[in-house]
Amino acid sequence: MSTIIKSCARDKQQFFESAYFTVEAALILPTVMLFTVMMIFLAFYSYDRCVMEHCAYEAALRGTGSQISSATEAEKIVSTAAERLIEERLFALRDFSYEVSVDAKQVTVTYYSEINMPFMTWLGEYMPNINMTFNVSRSAKRLNPTRTIRSFMLISLQNYQCKGDLA
Repeated sequence: MSTIIKSCARDKQQFFESAYFTVEAALILPTVMLFTVMMIFLAFYSYDRCVMEHCAYEAALRGTGSQISSATEAEKIVSTAAERLIEERLFALRDFSYEVSVDAKQVTVTYYSEINMPFMTWLGEYMPNINMTFNVSRSAKRLNPTRTIRSFMLISLQNYQCKGDLA
């Protein structure tokens, strides 16, 4: 009789141990999967941020060329570049838009986008002050190479004349 009781107790212990494993796996597996998905989206977000920063600066540089004579012409070139450079290159950002600002000294390109990550809208319901937009702004100086060379030559000439007066 005691062997039957021992056998029954051993079977119950194995049953409860397997049940504990099932409950633990049911709790841990969704957490691990959620963490993995969030890490993948974080990588997409980082990639999109790098792409937006690069494209904004490259578009701004395209408006600083010496062949561009007016701010209106520079703005047109930069707007076209800003739209084409970023086209179909983003993974985790949505509702993409841009703004171009051109003045006599610099060209600025600003990209605006909304973050598209799992559970962000759900999180926004509980945290109303969370900002789910992403803005990147890069600018480049507009230089006039002819004016820069002439200014350098004028400074060099004045420096040479000053040295000649001292000798």
